[in-house]
Parts: sequence; structure tokens; C-alpha cells
Amino acid sequence: MRKTLHLWTFAMSSFIIMLIYGIGAGNSGTRSETGEDQKADWPNWRGVDHDGKAMATGVFKFEQGYGPKVAWKKPLGSGYSSVSVASGIAITMFSDSTFDVMIAFDAESGDDLWRFKIDSTYVGRAGARNGPRSTPVIDGDKVFGLGAKGQLFALDVKSGKKLWSTNIVEDHNGIAPFHGFTTSPLVHEEVLVVETGGSKKNSISGFNKNSGKLLWATGTDTIHYQSPISMPIAGESHLLYVGDKYLYGLDHETGDVLWEFNHNGGNQSLNPVIVANNSIMLNYSGRESMLIQVSKENEKYNIAEAWKSRAIKRTFNTSVYHEGYLYGYSGNFLTCVDAATGEKIWRSRPPGEGFLILVDGHLVILTRRGTLHIVEASPSGYREKANMRVFDKPNWTPPSFAAGRIYVRNLEEIACIEIAPVSKLVEITPTEPKIVAPESEFAAFVREIEAANTKKELIDEFMNSQKRFPIIEKDNLVHFVYRGEVEDIAMIGDMFDWGQQIVMNRVAGTDLYYQTVELEPDARLSYLLLKNFEEQITDPLNSAKTPSSFFDETSEIAMPKYVRPTHLNEPTGARGKLDSLQFESKILGNTRKVEVYLPPEYEQSDHRYPAIYVNYGRQAVQMANMPNTLDNLIGKSVSPVIAVFIHALNSFQEYARERKKEYAQMIVEELVPHIDKNYRTLANAESRAFMGGDEGGFSAFFTAFKHPGVFGMLAGQSTHLYPPEGVELSNIITNPERQDLKIYLDWGKYDFRSTANEFNWIEDNQKFAALLKEKGYTISGGQVNDGFDWPSWRTRTDKILETFFPLKKPN
Repeated sequence: MRKTLHLWTFAMSSFIIMLIYGIGAGNSGTRSETGEDQKADWPNWRGVDHDGKAMATGVFKFEQGYGPKVAWKKPLGSGYSSVSVASGIAITMFSDSTFDVMIAFDAESGDDLWRFKIDSTYVGRAGARNGPRSTPVIDGDKVFGLGAKGQLFALDVKSGKKLWSTNIVEDHNGIAPFHGFTTSPLVHEEVLVVETGGSKKNSISGFNKNSGKLLWATGTDTIHYQSPISMPIAGESHLLYVGDKYLYGLDHETGDVLWEFNHNGGNQSLNPVIVANNSIMLNYSGRESMLIQVSKENEKYNIAEAWKSRAIKRTFNTSVYHEGYLYGYSGNFLTCVDAATGEKIWRSRPPGEGFLILVDGHLVILTRRGTLHIVEASPSGYREKANMRVFDKPNWTPPSFAAGRIYVRNLEEIACIEIAPVSKLVEITPTEPKIVAPESEFAAFVREIEAANTKKELIDEFMNSQKRFPIIEKDNLVHFVYRGEVEDIAMIGDMFDWGQQIVMNRVAGTDLYYQTVELEPDARLSYLLLKNFEEQITDPLNSAKTPSSFFDETSEIAMPKYVRPTHLNEPTGARGKLDSLQFESKILGNTRKVEVYLPPEYEQSDHRYPAIYVNYGRQAVQMANMPNTLDNLIGKSVSPVIAVFIHALNSFQEYARERKKEYAQMIVEELVPHIDKNYRTLANAESRAFMGGDEGGFSAFFTAFKHPGVFGMLAGQSTHLYPPEGVELSNIITNPERQDLKIYLDWGKYDFRSTANEFNWIEDNQKFAALLKEKGYTISGGQVNDGFDWPSWRTRTDKILETFFPLKKPN
């Protein structure tokens, strides 16, 4: 399923959405042979020497009362490009909702200098926002840009006048990645280098920077969201180019391969980090990082692996190297690693997930929440010197630094931060874990322990007296408890926003941790504990487990008035049969498994039956136990029905995105006729239903409204309605000639949502239900006190079946 990252922070490696965010800040480069005046600039994302470091010193005068202060801030449209600054001009790219635009500001005042329309706005896919992704490169009197559609161009840096342009897809056989071109160009002397992504020995190309003429092209490795950088090795300047499988060292002028290394990490957003002594750090997979060393002897290059480490992993942020240590993010946590060994030195929950650069011995971090933090780059631990809130909306772009100022942007604004006298260095104070229900009996017990001399004995007695965990008080309070010595313990789950980790409270002087949540008396939710920052564990005190699309299993909390459905139980009566077939689609050009449930009486009768088609068929069978539900309900509350479980091959594309029309066509023109031909179905729309959860629900509605007259019943659970897909679906819903289309729609009160990232499946489904009612449809279902995923959805498959196929009473 698609929502691996969306629901749980730490399932990043299994879902392609890890490519959606953070990709705008690709590495770029300019020639390193700059003058001293140019070393104060930041002409591309990774700075003058492509290492994420500013060369300035004496910047932060904290002891004199200096700190970060907003010099200017302006509205800016959507886009992921970071800010390049040179010779007093700051340049970035954005979308004004009609066009993708490169814009130049006066770096000191923020005044607009010029704007250049690149092309019509690039529309973000799969939750990504609109606009350009690549970062501009300023080189002397020119600035180079790459649009998301492949528009490569050069402008006069002072006037914004176009000097030349070419399209790397149309003119050079480049291949655009799923999220468009995010790679940032690199300039080396007279050559402009771009990862073009072609399959004809042209995955990386060199262009004449003055004319745009192609000079060379090479490489067969696939590329996605990586960018080239320059690095000195053995006294020579090498062009480093990362593909999905290999790291290459090339000659800038000719494109000749000097050496290659098979990292085989498959990290489509991998960017190398320059470390001392000809070493390169690669965060090459979601699981670990590695350090390689390149040397040259007798005209031959040698590449050796120095270490592999799990200390930095699952991150879009590119790390920085400083005085023997690597600083970067591992998941949500700022981390310091010994560059010589790969061993973790420290890890910190503050300041929260973000993007960093190195300035004057300090990490300058802009968090995803839009807060700026200046932290000492030291192996001694996390030491924050100053902070401030810059933006109220989420950020996906790293800072830049030039001429003593920090430049930041998010999806709506751009700001310049000066280092100046301030009234206070720290504006944002760390938030303590929230104490919920301080007047509860459990809170009183905590206060008793904290005041007691015999803490351990009291805790032992209390724990032994509990009949169940988590502890439920007064039908609406849940006290989650963990006991043990840990560095850090937090919770993630349905009850919290996506990406939100709730740190558990420690009872002072003990090894007891807790967190209280208030829920409805009939709620049912899934959760996990996060031990020592990254180890995902089920609650060791809670024996109730449930399957998950994202992990092997999760812990489950069911409140006292929750009625556990019996339709999921192992059937005791007659059982239906599950046929299995390999279904080949000419429309999609692929073959998938389809399982067909036949009701118990099917073999002994000659009757024809209604049919329900189910997206995410494998999960519906294995996680939702839907065959059990059918066996338990047929003949009791549901009429005999055939169920067609369609296994997902590439749901990310087929259900809601670029292949959704072909998938809908496959269902209507190939699968439905095949089922009607080979099984005794009632081959009419009134007897045919289509259902699914999340994107599977979107696909059911999209198919039915694109091909009216095929399905007479539709069901969606936690239906994916996020723009642009949700907007497209809403636009095709019209008043039908028939008003008897049966629709079932449900979602959880604790469904997939994030305040920080501005999405909310709950509101989306509420609005969609209102729209359907406005168009004249009758809707069954509604909101329930549950969450997202199969543990929630499976509890209500009985409602769908009973709504669509109620048991017919004998005449």
C-alpha cells in the first residue's frame, strides 16, 4: 500500500513517497577556483565546494548578544528549489500557480530584480507540491536552471535575459523521473554538467555553458533524484556522479569514466558527502550508510570500503563533515557519527527533523516545522545556541548562507536571516511531554511515587495489581505504560498525527514511563512504541496484536465499549471456495493474481450470483480475513455473493495516478467480462459492486464514474482524495440519470492526517460524502472511532456486504 510513510514515520524504505519530499535540494556545484570574494557566496545548494559548508568565520557572536533576526521576508509560490546567492543577488525558482518561474532578489533588501517564466507549472504528483525542484547555479555573469520538465536554460544574472535553452527530454533523449527533474546542474570551467537520465549512454551529459551545445554524454545507470558534484582526488578534480547502482568518477571535460564503485543501494535520492582524505560518505539505502576511500597508485584508481554503519539512515538530508565527525539526520533525529569508524557519538530528538548546513563551526538547521536552530557542531553532544521561528508552514528545503546571512524558504515564503543584536537568543523553549488528565487516579499515583522513598516497591505492587495493559480509567482514559531502562521511549500510532512521535513521561527517579490519551469509550486503535529513537516494538505489556500494512504487527487498544466483530472469527459452518487464477491484461501489459471467492452453495447449484470486486485483494484476503466474513455472514445477514479479490501489482500508479485510466479500462473491458464468462454471475450493474480502502477506494469510484453502467454499488474506506487526484474525481461526479447507485463510504476519526504537512483524510472524506449527497446520492457508512489501515477497515466489511447484498427473506 502507498501510505507507508504517511501513517508511520519509520516505514520509509518500503514506499516511494520517500522520493516526494526533500528532493528539491539536489546537490549542485560551481568551479572551486574562485576568488576570496566569491568564497563568501553560496552559488548552489551545497556551497562553493559542494560540501554543505560556508567558509566564513566569526559569524556568530553569541557572547556579544548577537543572534538570528529576520532581515526580510516575502511571499513566494510553491517549489522545492533552495536559494543560490552570489555577488549580492539571491536566486531561486517557484510556481506562481500558472508558470514555473526563476526569480532574482536583491540579497540585502529582498527587492525583486527580475523574473523569468520557465514553462507552465509543473504539477506535483503523489502528494508533492507544484513547482520546480532543482536548484539554480550562479556562475559569474550567468545563472543556469533546470525545470522539472527538462527545460535547461542559461540567463544573464543581472537582467534575467535568456541566453540559450534546450530541453533534455525533447532534444537529448533524457528520461524524466516520476517527480520530474530534481537534479541540480554543476559548472566546471566551460562545462555545464546535468544528470539527464537517458538510457542510450546518456544518463549524464556535459554542455557548453556559453551555448548550450552538447559536448559529451555517457552512462547507462538509471538516475532519479541524484545530482553531480566535484571533488579533488589525488590532486585532480573529479566529477562525482551517482546512479541508482553505481558511483562514478568522471573527467569533467570529456565525460570519460575514471573509476566506478557498485554501491547497489537503490537509493534514488542519494547524494555523496565529501569527507577528508579522499573519502566519500554515501547514505546509500534506507538501512545504513557507508564510507568509501578513493586512492590512485601507478595511474590506477583504487576504491575501498572503509565502513558501513546504521548510525545514519532513512533520511533525505545530506550530511556535513566537520573536524573528524559527520553530522546529519537518521530518521527524525540529529546524529553525530565518528567519520573514522561510522560509530554513533550522540543522537538528539531536538530540534526535530530538518535540513542542515555548516557555518562557522555550527550547524544551521531549518526544521520541517519552519524553525531555525543554530547548534554547536561538537562531538560532546547537542548544544543549541540560538533559535527562532521563521515560518508557520512546513519546510522541505535546506538553508543557504552568504555574506553573513542565512537564506531560507518553504512552499509559500522566502526569508533572509541576519546575525544581529537580539533581545534573546532562544525564542523557542523545549516543550515538555504533555501531561494528560492531571487529576486522574493514575496521575495521583505518579505523584505518590515521585514523593515516596520506596519507589520501586510501590511500582512493583502497582504493576502486579493491574489486570490489563494499557490501563483504562473511567472508560475514556488510556494510560500507556512502559517499564525498563531506555535512552528514549516514544509512541506512534493512530491516535497521533502522521510523523508525530509522542515522548513518554518518565516518573522521576524510576524506570517507569507513561503517556495518557483520552479516547471515546468505543474506540479501537493501533500503535507502536519507539525504543531508543528507532527500534520499533509492540507494547510488551499488551498481548493484543493486530496485522499491519506497514509492520509485521502492531499493538491494539480496544476501549471498553468497543464491540469486537464476530464476522472475522474462524467460521464453524459451511465454507466457500477460493479459486486462484493468473489474469493477463493486454491493456496494462501485465499479469496479476486474482482470487475468486465462491459461496458455499455454488458447486451444488446452477444459480447466478451478484459479485463484489475488491482492490488490494491480497490484503483483503490475508489481513482483512474477508473470506471468513463472507462465510460467517452468507445465509445469516448476507445473500450468497461472488467476491473477486484483485491483487495489486503497482497500486501506486494504477489506482490513483498515471495508469489509473488504463487500470479502470482493464477492470471494465477485460476483468469483468472474464469473470462474467467463467463464473455464474448476474452480469448487470445492479448486481455488481466495487470496493477498496485508501487508493483502492479512489480507484473504485474513479472506475465507476468514468465507465457508468458497469457498477451499481461502490464502497470506499478512508478513501484517497488528496489533490490532485481527489479534485479530478470530484470533477467527474455528475448527476446521473439514475439515482439508485448504492454508495457506502466510511472513515476513521483517527484517520490519516497531519497538521504540520497540511493533509487530512478525515476532512477530505467528509467533504466527499457531502458532495455525493449534494449530487443526489444516498450514502451509507460515515465516521467511526477508529483509525487507518486494515485493522480498522476489516471491522466494517460486514456493513458493506449487508448494505449491498442483504439477505433476502423468503416470500
